[in-house]
Amino acid sequence: MSLLGVHFTKPRVVIAFLAAIVLAGAVHAGGPQKEDEKAQEKEPAAEKSSLLAFEAFDGKLSLNWKPVRPDPSHVSLTKVKGALTITTQRGSIHRDEKNDAFGGGVQAKNIYVIDNPLSNTADFVVTTCVSEFLPNTVYQQAGLICYDDDDNYLKFGYEFDWQRGGQAFCILTETAAQSEFKYVDPAPGLNRFWVRLTKRGAKYEYAFSKDGKEFKVCGEKEWGGAPKMIGLLAKNGGNKAAPEIDATFEFFELRSPPPAEDKKAKQ
Repeated sequence: MSLLGVHFTKPRVVIAFLAAIVLAGAVHAGGPQKEDEKAQEKEPAAEKSSLLAFEAFDGKLSLNWKPVRPDPSHVSLTKVKGALTITTQRGSIHRDEKNDAFGGGVQAKNIYVIDNPLSNTADFVVTTCVSEFLPNTVYQQAGLICYDDDDNYLKFGYEFDWQRGGQAFCILTETAAQSEFKYVDPAPGLNRFWVRLTKRGAKYEYAFSKDGKEFKVCGEKEWGGAPKMIGLLAKNGGNKAAPEIDATFEFFELRSPPPAEDKKAKQ
């Protein structure tokens, strides 16, 4: 089924998409109650807001995913029941990755994204939960990405901190192939974590949780406009010596931001 150029395979996801249209002031179509309840089960820390899109990875894909440089040999919907497993592999999108000597010109594969279904001015909250992923060498990483192309994106995830060692959360933006990054919170040995990006205008608030209930807001990063695509990534960067390891994504959720009075995240 196709609505405004966005393809869905389940009627319940169409309902979620119509909720997004309601927010844009186009039509009134009622709330996606069943899908919202399921999202609450998966991600109980969701604030009061409207569900726009939800993917449970329940053995099949509901949303119209458009993976960048897909490699089916490193993706599975059956390795872990009810989850999308992406196995990291060598590949980068950092700066001039095609001509990078360290990365050998290898570009990242399996950047799992959907078209942004919202208007250029619409804000949103995107959340995922990753489990059974412990990065233990340089550039192994998994998390969320807001993506225009390989030279323009924002990503926030869990990775190996090559500056201090161990694992940490990291925010990185790239504009016209120029990047800025920051390790924002040492968090060694997590077996399961939630990461969240909240867009408000041109600013993106980034937060993580260890239990899906209490989120720690790490900061806010400016990155121009609305992304063309939103989704997930797991990769090893340009490190040819990095082992391939699994990152298990339990769900993907896109919501409208909570009302102004509820914006403050739990610390």
